[in-house]
Amino acid sequence: MENGKIKLNEFIENPKQYFVLLKPAVETRNDLHNIEINVEGYRDLFCMILDLLKTAKFALDGIDVSMESNINTERYVGSLLRIIEMLIPLEEAELLDRLYQIHLDERNKSSSN
Repeated sequence: MENGKIKLNEFIENPKQYFVLLKPAVETRNDLHNIEINVEGYRDLFCMILDLLKTAKFALDGIDVSMESNINTERYVGSLLRIIEMLIPLEEAELLDRLYQIHLDERNKSSSN
């Protein structure tokens, strides 16, 4: 399992390789971060924001939307799901998997001794 191990120096010297979703908002502060959401332009951004607002409004109002209604709920929910998908830190998951495997290996070594 030597190939699967993360060298501590590599991790410390190049954390950008492992933590890619959050970016520091300000270099002098560690408590503010930015996250990138890809849009095709201003129109796409505005539509996304409106879809989120409408989805929240429907949820708050408890509006019962029938299949014959003119309200396109699939679009609003789809927009919400698109944003959620962009917020999932898949790249960081690889690091967590590797760290967890190291933990399991160490635990197995300890229990076998």
